[in-house]
Amino acid sequence: MGIGFIFCEEDGIVGASNFSETDLAGENLAYQQVVEETYATYGFDFVSLGLTAFIGAPLKWIYGAGAADERYKRIVLPPGRGIGGIVIKSGKPMMFLDIDRQIDPREYSSYPIVFAEDLRSFCALPLTKQGRVVGALLCAFRSVQPQQKEVYYRLIDCLAGKLCDLDVISSDFMYVADDFVDFSKTQGTGTDAGADTFLSPSALSSIITAQEDERRRISRELHDGIAQELVSTTFLLKRLQARRISKDMRRLVLEAQGKIDAILDEIHNLSVELRPSALDDLGLIPALKSQALVFEKSYGIQITFTGKLSRERFDRTLETQVYRICQEAILNAGKYSGSDTVAVAFEDSDGWIHATIADKGKGFDIQNPPIKGSGCGLIGIQERAHLIGASLKIDSSINGTTIMLVAPMGLREEDIHDSSRTR
Repeated sequence: MGIGFIFCEEDGIVGASNFSETDLAGENLAYQQVVEETYATYGFDFVSLGLTAFIGAPLKWIYGAGAADERYKRIVLPPGRGIGGIVIKSGKPMMFLDIDRQIDPREYSSYPIVFAEDLRSFCALPLTKQGRVVGALLCAFRSVQPQQKEVYYRLIDCLAGKLCDLDVISSDFMYVADDFVDFSKTQGTGTDAGADTFLSPSALSSIITAQEDERRRISRELHDGIAQELVSTTFLLKRLQARRISKDMRRLVLEAQGKIDAILDEIHNLSVELRPSALDDLGLIPALKSQALVFEKSYGIQITFTGKLSRERFDRTLETQVYRICQEAILNAGKYSGSDTVAVAFEDSDGWIHATIADKGKGFDIQNPPIKGSGCGLIGIQERAHLIGASLKIDSSINGTTIMLVAPMGLREEDIHDSSRTR
């Protein structure tokens, strides 16, 4: 089936569709069969076929074999994000033979499927229709073995440029695994890191405040400046669509519209990550729920909220620090725990806020936590908790991890400096 055009009676605009609703619902038996055959024939630990509904749309992993659970299907990758998003945006294949050694840990969050399926090696191939990239084939292992590169190239040879009704791009790799920086040897042990650059709590508090102010400024600029300009551009494109234009011109306009929509989604996600407007406008819990929606799309996890607080707004410093602590805890659970769900609970009593973030993942050694990403997650939340006079308790086992925060509701700005002097 080629790229077709579907007429939407609601607005009279023709929209480009890469696949039928049946294909996008995971009901194409030919796609599922080829995924399962690829998984079985080459001994992969995980194989998935991701599709985009239209040009510029996010990629979703729809067909799979060897998955740990259904979490991968909930990952939504806009062009340029994650393995699938990078492949569909660049139109080039990717290959990594040892993810832990070849990818800078600071970039791990850019590859959510790696966390969802605990992958260690992968090959991702763009899939096209009529010359346009519409999907991606991902084949991966959960271990590192010397023969894996040969297996990937054997698959490529056997595909011979075709996967069902899709064309396969298997040349001009964007990343190949031979020449790389071994990032596993560049990470500090954590025992003496930063020993020569210690900052006092009061100085750290000032830095954090300055960072939040700058985050707020950039977030507002993205939302009120760049995003609004792009929205204005979409209105111009819709006016153009309403005119009598050729089929080719209409397709180009729709493609431009799709790309702008994808950029707006990225700007929104970036703005929320920097400083959600909901934190300033609506308060702590609405802001966390807004951020949770981004995490759910990025990492395929389900985040639930229970409980409530006796009032909607608190001191700005308290809201900011509690938000950042909970944000980091939820993010770490989504990236590293392997849990399918994260539960967040709030309550307050006797002048204290109680927040709990729990997952049912694989847990970790609290005394010697593995260094992943920037390696500052636990240290960061402990430092933030101390700055607001809060207690932080972390329990972790093979049954999951629970982080419990108890913070004073009556926090004032000067309390931070009092806390700093008594440290």
